[in-house]
Amino acid sequence: MRQRIFIIGGSGFVGKNMVRFLHTKYDLYVYDRFVDADFFALFPDVKVAPIALEKEMVPIEDGTPDFLINLAADVIGQRDISLMDGMIQNNLRILMNLYQRFQNCAGKMKLVIQFGSLEEYGPNFIPYKETDRECPLSPYALAKQLTTNTAVMLYRNYGFPVCVVRPSNLFGRYQNSSKFIPYIAKTLLSGEDLNVTPCGQKRDFLYIDDFVDFIGKILENPHRVQGEIINVGSGRSESLQDIIEFLRIKTSSSSRVNYGTIPYRENEAMQLIGDVSKLREIIGSKEQPDFYKRLEEYITCDI
Repeated sequence: MRQRIFIIGGSGFVGKNMVRFLHTKYDLYVYDRFVDADFFALFPDVKVAPIALEKEMVPIEDGTPDFLINLAADVIGQRDISLMDGMIQNNLRILMNLYQRFQNCAGKMKLVIQFGSLEEYGPNFIPYKETDRECPLSPYALAKQLTTNTAVMLYRNYGFPVCVVRPSNLFGRYQNSSKFIPYIAKTLLSGEDLNVTPCGQKRDFLYIDDFVDFIGKILENPHRVQGEIINVGSGRSESLQDIIEFLRIKTSSSSRVNYGTIPYRENEAMQLIGDVSKLREIIGSKEQPDFYKRLEEYITCDI
């Protein structure tokens, strides 16, 4: 009998790629407020149910999964303090609803994966280590930090078999076109002028296929990761300007790139990169994804 995975918030960018990668290995159940019917029509073996995750429980009749992956979260890049209360409440409520639903199943479930963010670390020295004290600089990062700490507390005090994954900047198929790499690539392909910051920031970007492969390996080692926080990335950072220039050449774009027409955000983190030593130890590999090879694959296949 195949093992079962419940994917909470599984109709978004990361969730769809997990479905694409995992559906041949596991029985998948996807729960989300909004369900992309056209996408899931391609995967008739995946059970899908619309749920208001901050208000409703996963149906009792669906039983207990072997693995639970929580992707559901409010993702807002704005640093408007008025957004903080709602983001914290929604993110914590989803996690606590899952705990309340499955707290008596902890002995049956192998692993719960809660998603955090490298932004939780804030202006710490890089590369960020999982043992670093967090210093979030945005409502989004603060909400993520609170859910991370809550997840670890649920493991330590109540034995809830959860680990927290902190992904680097992901890119790939099904991603919202407003995100950095899809936005840059589509603008350059259109030939429109591109107005950006000076683009001196450096980020650790990870192709979504590599990311879900890493998650698949974490699922194969559940008892090694319970209660842990794990940075998941490539382990290196790339300049945003270098990425733009690479894409400009590869797309033979006629676009004019106007660096510096948009100012940096206040308290802009100029470099985000996580130490991935723990990830490499868990999955037993030191292989580093080739970012520019993956970027070229993305613009030729996934846009």
